[in-house]
Amino acid sequence: MKILGIDTSGYANAVGIVDGGEIRADFNYPAKTDSLEKIVLHLDAVLKEAELNLGDIDGIGVGVGPGSWTGIRVGVTVGKMLAYSTGKPIAGIPSLEVLAYAAKESAPPVCAIINAGAKNTVYAGFYRAGNRTGDYYVGDVPGLVALIQETVMIVSAEVQYYCDAIKQALADDHVQIEASEAAPSGVAVARLAEQRLLRGEKDDVLALAPLYLKESTARAFIGRYMRTEEKG
Repeated sequence: MKILGIDTSGYANAVGIVDGGEIRADFNYPAKTDSLEKIVLHLDAVLKEAELNLGDIDGIGVGVGPGSWTGIRVGVTVGKMLAYSTGKPIAGIPSLEVLAYAAKESAPPVCAIINAGAKNTVYAGFYRAGNRTGDYYVGDVPGLVALIQETVMIVSAEVQYYCDAIKQALADDHVQIEASEAAPSGVAVARLAEQRLLRGEKDDVLALAPLYLKESTARAFIGRYMRTEEKG
């Protein structure tokens, strides 16, 4: 399957195309401003890089957050417009899952972390063998540290900062903290979307919405984008 992946949840946006096991194109670029204009330009560039037309794409993956409020809406809106206009299936992929995918071969469980935009507040999720375990976490770093009971691989675009903060707050010296720096990836979104689409898990193009998490309401969103394995 030829899958287009889009992620605009952070300040570094990403667009990529995969075709089965082949990466056809993979662009990452800063987008602090003019995110909509830049995503349109880079979509065109990615298709040219892959020597494809939009009609050649079999499905679309889009990062649904959590992340930048404005950024997420841009990516989701563009993805929905493309899916609606072409009639191609679309799959929403949580941004924490995209980060965890970068460390999918990690032996220790993975803790993916995204800065929530407020001082010392993070979005986080724990993953084992690529599957999320437990609830999403939204809160401060000390609260996150209380959930770490074993050696864990921290995955984040700001991994060194969070590793240092977590190590300082850990009470158990026997818990090891490993680090893996990762940023949103259009290719990762495309690969995860391909997995969902092959399982028949496409999203309703009109109903697909960004995943906004707030500390006081996080539980309302739990399970919204659960993987098939978790449903079983």
